[in-house]
Amino acid sequence: MNSLTKVASPTQVADRPSVFWPCATLVALVGFFGFHGTGGESVDLGFQAIFWNGSAWLIPKDSGFFHTLAYSGPKALIIIWALVLLAAAALPAYFPVWLGRRRALYLLACMAVVPIVCTQLRSITQMATPSDLAMYGVPSSFPHLLLFDAKPLGYPSHAFPAGHASGGFALLSIYFAWAEFRPRRIGLALASVFGGGMGLYQIARGEHFISHTVVTAAIAWVLCAGLARVLRPASPLNCSAS
Repeated sequence: MNSLTKVASPTQVADRPSVFWPCATLVALVGFFGFHGTGGESVDLGFQAIFWNGSAWLIPKDSGFFHTLAYSGPKALIIIWALVLLAAAALPAYFPVWLGRRRALYLLACMAVVPIVCTQLRSITQMATPSDLAMYGVPSSFPHLLLFDAKPLGYPSHAFPAGHASGGFALLSIYFAWAEFRPRRIGLALASVFGGGMGLYQIARGEHFISHTVVTAAIAWVLCAGLARVLRPASPLNCSAS
């Protein structure tokens, strides 16, 4: 009975999060948005139409204070969070015991790996932003092509996955770093607010389609869950300062 209780404990479950569901979700999203005839293209174009009036985007590319609030501000907060984690990993004795070196290293790894993977994948996916496309009034000959379409020489390749939102979605790592309900709920909320907000801002100014953002969230889910299985940050043994 004791062994069964131990196996079913929240910490044990948190130490081995499923990677099947995040991977399955990622594959489903890539298939939905990557091929013609699935409905994904209609979702992209329909959602984008909310922010395009026929001649300009809802939010200008450089919108002064709002740009600082919605773009530079969240980015700066995420960088500060990463610096705090770096300090906690290097000097754990100066930080609360509930953080701990391994937990800080896991969170820091996610904050680094998620954006790096998302930005590096762009050279493979070869996807354009709405602002690159002729259909949105850009003086170019670039058509709207999907992920698995053949791309012409010189086609833009800096949109998919979304780089800016990836930093916000990397906060999902907080969900996997603790076994307790409250911090896991905070992790989900922060990832949703920062990742979703940063992604929506980029969509509203023509820098991404909705597909770029939701696929980025799925990639962050896969990477955070996978790193949690390896580093096991939710284990009580990882909360020590040693």
